[in-house]
Amino acid sequence: MLQKRNIRWLIPAVCLCILCTSQARAGSIQDRISHTGNKINELEGELDRTDQQVHTYQQEQQLLESQISDGQAKISRISGELDNTLAQIKTKQEEISQTQVDLAHAQEECAQQYEQMKKRIRFMYENSMDTMLIQILESGSLTEALRRAEYFQSVVSYDRDKLEEYKATTKMIAQTKKQLVAEEEALHGLEQEQSAQLEQIDQVVGELKNSLRDKMAQIQNSQALRQKYEQELERQKAYEAELERQKAQEDLKRQEEIRRQKEELARQRELEEQRRQEEQQRQQQQASQQSESSSNETESSSGTEADTAKSACYTASAGDLELLSTIIFCEAGNQSYEGQLAVGSVIMNRVASSSFPNSISGVIYQGGQFSPVASGRFAQALASGEGSSCRAVAQDVLNGNRNVDCLYFRVNNGLIDGLVIGDHVFY
Repeated sequence: MLQKRNIRWLIPAVCLCILCTSQARAGSIQDRISHTGNKINELEGELDRTDQQVHTYQQEQQLLESQISDGQAKISRISGELDNTLAQIKTKQEEISQTQVDLAHAQEECAQQYEQMKKRIRFMYENSMDTMLIQILESGSLTEALRRAEYFQSVVSYDRDKLEEYKATTKMIAQTKKQLVAEEEALHGLEQEQSAQLEQIDQVVGELKNSLRDKMAQIQNSQALRQKYEQELERQKAYEAELERQKAQEDLKRQEEIRRQKEELARQRELEEQRRQEEQQRQQQQASQQSESSSNETESSSGTEADTAKSACYTASAGDLELLSTIIFCEAGNQSYEGQLAVGSVIMNRVASSSFPNSISGVIYQGGQFSPVASGRFAQALASGEGSSCRAVAQDVLNGNRNVDCLYFRVNNGLIDGLVIGDHVFY
């Protein structure tokens, strides 16, 4: 008899162990989902930072390209100015050469005039003034005498004028040469200045081109890194979807296990009740069958209505209202009233179920059940009071307004059969 009693109690214990193992396995999957979600958030943050970095590099590239374009325009302009300066230097050199030729030619003419003047002076000196006077007086007429006198005077004036002209021409040519030489020196100075500017700008443009190559390499590296982040992000999202699918399967198995356990416990209670009735019949042979049935019915109802009484007798506090409204906000804050009410209904259905903790806080903080709790989002929302926006629907749930009788819900990805409300599927 003792051995049979032990076997009867062993079955519920084994079922309870299986249930705990299933919950632990579901918690492990939820932890991996939370970890993967955090990894996805980190990768998305890295993508944003990389995009911003690429944008900054591209702006710097455009600035460098603009500076290089300006530098090349300056090089082109100064090169043109330098070519013009060299052309002017060549022209000045040609003018100086021509001036030297003109000066030599003038000097040659002056030398010829000087030789002729010396001959005339020597003639007048050798013949003296008396001879010249005699030639004037021996002329046959006054007109001839005046002509001869004017001739001698014009010769003297011509020599004097040629001497002055020689001096003026020589001085002018010397001044012109001096001015041309000065202009040539100035042009050479301008040439050196322009050459130095050209060399300096060419050096700056070369440095800008090196910077541009480095910047383009940075952009290429950042884009390659971004592609790597995108690939890893896609892999993590695919992994997250697979974990969600596994979690949904585990939830379905767990729900089926709970149902099976309830059926097993109900059968055990029936067997226990049957044995107890048989024992009472042996001990109370004189008791009527009607009184035994009434007693058995009363005791059975106290066991089968435990979950219902549990739900009906639950009294929520202000803290429970805050917890419930916050978890509704975190899970369905962007959903309709029906979607938020369904999330709250799942929480209270778990409170009412013997397979979950019997308090709102116990259900919410149960390990591996709600992603916002695992990620810290729930704690932040609770501290900031964000859940106040869902306080009214939470109060409706506590007042007994339920629109689903499910124990689970997930983001609807088309892999789970159930009641779809908004973005979630309830099952």
